[in-house]
Formats: sequence, structure tokens, C-alpha cells
Amino acid sequence: MKRPDQREDTALFKTGSTVNMSNIVQKVKKVPRMMKDQRIIRTIALTAAWFGMGLYVSIVGPTMIDLKERLGVDYEEISRVLASHTVGYFLSAVAGGVFLDVLPKYAYGLVGSSFFLAGVGTAGTPFTSTLSGLGFLRHLTGWGHGFTDAAGTVVCVRLWGQKASAPMHAMHSGYPMAAFIIPLIVIPFLSPDRPAAVNGTTPAPLTVEEAWRLSRVQWPYVGVSVLQFIIGIVFFYFQYRELVTYHDGKQKKTPRSFSAFLSPSRFLEGQGRKAVFLLVFLFLFYTIFKFNQNPFMQYMVSYMVETDMYSKPEATVVYSTYWICYASMRWVSIAIAAWVPIHIMLSVEITCLCISGIVVAVWGATNKALFWAFTCIIGALTSPVFPGGTAWANRYLDASSIVFAICLLGASVGSTAANYVTGYLFEYVGPRAMLYFFMGCGCVLLVVFAVMQVSVSPLFAPRPTQDEEMEMRVQNDSDDMRDGDDVTNVHPLMSSQHK
Repeated sequence: MKRPDQREDTALFKTGSTVNMSNIVQKVKKVPRMMKDQRIIRTIALTAAWFGMGLYVSIVGPTMIDLKERLGVDYEEISRVLASHTVGYFLSAVAGGVFLDVLPKYAYGLVGSSFFLAGVGTAGTPFTSTLSGLGFLRHLTGWGHGFTDAAGTVVCVRLWGQKASAPMHAMHSGYPMAAFIIPLIVIPFLSPDRPAAVNGTTPAPLTVEEAWRLSRVQWPYVGVSVLQFIIGIVFFYFQYRELVTYHDGKQKKTPRSFSAFLSPSRFLEGQGRKAVFLLVFLFLFYTIFKFNQNPFMQYMVSYMVETDMYSKPEATVVYSTYWICYASMRWVSIAIAAWVPIHIMLSVEITCLCISGIVVAVWGATNKALFWAFTCIIGALTSPVFPGGTAWANRYLDASSIVFAICLLGASVGSTAANYVTGYLFEYVGPRAMLYFFMGCGCVLLVVFAVMQVSVSPLFAPRPTQDEEMEMRVQNDSDDMRDGDDVTNVHPLMSSQHK
């Protein structure tokens, strides 16, 4: 026979189980209704948009050798032309931001237009036979890339407001997923590997006619461009629906004068000089980060093939593992950021990235297993740095749109310059020079971040003047007096309540 307390525990357990089951059932019943929620539908569409963007941006890396051979140029020449993409990206990001400040209700239309621009540029890339034509088409895709970044972010924030953090991370997760898939798509369409000569010498490069006959990379480019057009149509439909239901929201307060709007002191509580210092180093941080990221990301496949470390299919598989680790860490870093301070996260990531660059350049350059292993490590370490930098800016500065524009400007300058410098080193110094360049940029990035972090430490906090100390003492004394009055007034009331 059960004791009364056992019967009560059993009853409470049954009641709790019933409540938990009821909550689960209610949540399951809400799933069909949530799937009809326009915010969720459009967030899924934004994730698909970032997936499509990842396809047309990342397809250039594993197909660069075939594009180079189709044009009959060297790495320095094609890298200089491919840099036009980042020029278009920067210009469109700035233009898109200004456009959306004036006409925010056309954000969906701008996303749709960006995918039509990117679709045209992507479809024409493998068919052009001149460097100028390739430069124009990649510049066009850069405009689509920048418009998508500018307008897509506005759409996500407008949909979710203060709850936009998780949807924003979900939206950005589409990009590394596409970067992982695209090398696997292009493998069957690449030109075959050139067999080595009998005496071990490097085989002669393909002629332009042989490259056009043996390579079929135009088909994955066409398939990717078709997806861009479909995504564009979807967002034009959203724009049509938006024009029917659009309502102007509350506008953010901005400085009254143009000079006040550009004043650096508004970014750091009146400390104008320190704000300028941090903004300059934030610009350098993103510039050098792109100098570090782009050489390894863009020329990884070319290095492995040109040094006979891997065949083309094997190199594209290694490239895919880089993006698997990149995408996985993008999700894991969301949970880590909730528990670990951002300056500690960045310190560990950048330090390990610097060490990994040294290992790859010194020991992994000729070791297949070590190169592959550290490719995965570098992908995981690189993934959280870009969003981590913006989180750091938000922690130590008043991170307005101008601060994020400076981050974007630094990334654009770094991407443009890194593509050209790496192509020049790859062609005229040797493929391994790319790894040494990657290593050096990682070390410089660590120094820049160390300076940034030390500058915001308490050691460099401004000391208050005598007038400020006197004002603080008077303020504290007045606060103490008010606290005392509150105690004398409230205590009798509390005594009466206790009675």
C-alpha cells in the first residue's frame, strides 16, 4: 500500500506528464500554421537566395584553370580581371544602401533585380573569349552580389525586428552550403588532367582550341544561372505582395546636421580621436582578413593541381571539405558566442589561424595528408571571424550603418587587392608563394587585432578630469541623500504592511 506522500508524488508526476504532453501536442499543432507564416516563408526564400549567391560566387574557384585555358592567359591576367567582381560588389553595396534609405519598400524588388544581374553575368562567363568580356560579366555578378547583401539584410531585419538574430544566421548559412556543393557539381565537366611527360617534365598547357573542346564547364554555369532567374522571379512576386501591404515603419533618429552625422565622436561616447583610431584599425582588420582568406580560398584548387599534389577531381573534393568545415563552424559558433566573450573567441580563432598558416606553408606544402587536414582546420577557423568582427565593433563602438559600411569597404578593398597580388605571385614567383603570402597575412591579422583589443582595455581608458571627478562626487552625494530619504519614507510603510 502506498503512503500518502507517494500517492501525491505519483499524482504530481502524472499531472506534470500530462502538462508536458499537452504542450508538445500544442506545439505540433502549431507547425502547419507556422509554415503558413509569411515571415517563415520569406526567411526560407532568403536562405535559398544566399544559397544561390554562394553557387555563383564559389563556382569560379574550382573552374579557374579551365577558364584560364579557354582564354589562353596566365594566372596574373585572369586574377586581375576577376577582381572586377569585388569592385562591383562594393559599388552596389553602397548604392543599394542609399537606395533603400530613400525607397525601403522596394527591397524585395532590389533582391530580385540582383539575381537577374548575377544570372546574366554567370551565364555568360564560360562563353566569353576575351578578358574584357570576362571582366564585364564578373563585374555584373559583383553588382548582383552587393545588391543581395544590402537588400536581403534589410528584408530580414524588417521581417523579424528585434528577433532577427537567429533568422539572420539561418539566412547566411545558405552560402557555405552552396560553396560545399558546387565543386562536386563541376567535377564531371572539368577538362581531364594532363599526363606528365616521360622524363618527368611539366606537360605543356592546353591550347585554346583544345580547352574549348575538352572542357564542358559552361553547363554548370548555365544551370546555376537558371536558378538565379528562378530566385529573381520569386522575389519579384514578393515585391508585388509587398506593394499591396506595405506600411512605413518608424524611422531611426539621425543627427540633425551633416557634420554631426560624420562626427567620429558619436561612435564612442564623445571620444573622437579614439573612435577614429578604432575605425581605421577596423578597416585594416577586414582588409587584412580578406588578404588572408582569399588567396587560400580562391587558389587552393589551382595550387593542388599545378603542384601535382592532387588531380582535379581530388582537389575539388578537398575544396569541398574546406566548405563543409566552414559551414559547420558557422552553426557551432552561434552557440559558442552565447557563452564565450567575443574578444576571447576572436583571440583564439585568429591565433590558431596564424599557427595553421605557418604549418601549411612550411610543412603542409608538400604533404598531402597534412595539407588536407589543415585545410579543414583553416575552414573552421576562418568561418566565425567575419561575423565576429562585426560583433566586436558592436561591443566597443556605436555600430551604426557607417561602422558596418567601413567593415564592408575594408573587405572589398582586401578582396580586390588580394586577388591581383595572389595571381601575380602565383604566376611569377611560384605556387608556393601563395602559401607564404597566406601565412604572412595571418600573422599581420593577429597583430592588428591585438592592437585593437589592447586599445579598448581598461589600461587605455580615459581618466576623468578634476571637474569631472568633482561632478561625479556631487552626483554620488545627491544619490546617497535620495537613497536615505527613500529609506525613511518607505520604512514606515513597510512596517505598517508587516503589521
